[in-house]
Amino acid sequence: MHSSTGRGPVIFILALFSVLSTSISQFSTCSDEFLQLKREKNITFCKKLPTLGAEFAWNYYDNQNDTYIDILFGARLPSDTGSWLAWGVNPNQRPQMVGTRALIGIRQPNGTLALGTYNITADTKLGCKLQPSRIDVTVVSKHIEYVSSLDYFAISATLIPPPEYNISRLNHVWQVGYDSDEMQPKKHRANLPNVDSTETINLKNQETTCCIGKHRRHLRTVHGILNILGWGTFLPIGVIIARYYRVYPNKFAWWFHFHVSCQIIGYTLGSIGWIIGLGLGRASKHYSFQTHRLLAIFIFTFTTLQMLALRLKPKRKDEYRKFWDMYHHFLGYALLALISVNIFEGIAILKPHQLVWKWAYVGLLGILAIVTLGFETYSWCKFISDKKKKASGQPTSTES
Repeated sequence: MHSSTGRGPVIFILALFSVLSTSISQFSTCSDEFLQLKREKNITFCKKLPTLGAEFAWNYYDNQNDTYIDILFGARLPSDTGSWLAWGVNPNQRPQMVGTRALIGIRQPNGTLALGTYNITADTKLGCKLQPSRIDVTVVSKHIEYVSSLDYFAISATLIPPPEYNISRLNHVWQVGYDSDEMQPKKHRANLPNVDSTETINLKNQETTCCIGKHRRHLRTVHGILNILGWGTFLPIGVIIARYYRVYPNKFAWWFHFHVSCQIIGYTLGSIGWIIGLGLGRASKHYSFQTHRLLAIFIFTFTTLQMLALRLKPKRKDEYRKFWDMYHHFLGYALLALISVNIFEGIAILKPHQLVWKWAYVGLLGILAIVTLGFETYSWCKFISDKKKKASGQPTSTES
């Protein structure tokens, strides 16, 4: 009975989250609208980028000592004044926003479209104004257009990158935003698709040699599954076992072994997920989710304190044992509530893919709630029955 109780939620979670760990095809077909633009500009290669609904097409060719790149970048954006989209290249070792030389197209207050060049620096991510500036990539020509029937913005340009830009391993970055002040784009959203909008691409054979955003998405999936299984599944199951099988309503000799096993498994999985979360936070230091991070640190710290009870709890004959039991139980229940809050906090970060995670976790909580409600109902029914038997002088279930 105990093993089936613990196994059910685990199987349920694994089944619901298996879809989240499936690999995404590296390349997907560009939209018909973008393909039409590509044909009009006589551009050969095309790919759909993994975030923000963006699409990218390009040609490259050598002319004497220079390499020319024709690019076409597009995304759907509302026609509201202030909307902007950006595409750029980064000569540094990693594809990231800081250090990018960008083309940014903006819809002006009068409804016209403007396209400028920008250097993205660390100060930009700290909130400093981003103004047009010269970049070290030669821009032979540039153009921005808007297809009103599709709410589709597109940037096209011909570039001559300096020799330090390797087109066989080109770091490129893209972004969209919804607010600007004339030629100054305002800060974009800090949702995960915005954070992940970088990759390294080989323009010669269309291969994506490095996609940091893709690796981060896989790590987030692992982080989420481990924490939901560890903190959100095994720890509550361990509490259920301790509450309903220690003495009343069901006295089970091996309850402590099952309780400790669930707590150890839950703590181990949760701790691994927590460490992965710290790594993810460190990797995206310019974007932080403070509430989720602080709650996670609090949960890990006090769950570790709870686990120390395996070795440091007072003996039954100690005078303060009853006070320690009260503290241990209260902290345990408080941690379970906080864990649920933080899991929902983490799920909310996963826009726009949070619904699958949310309903999977709600389903898990529903199973745990039904099991707990069943045990609690049984406990009260048994308590009332034993009370009546005791009043009539009959032996109770615990005495027989």
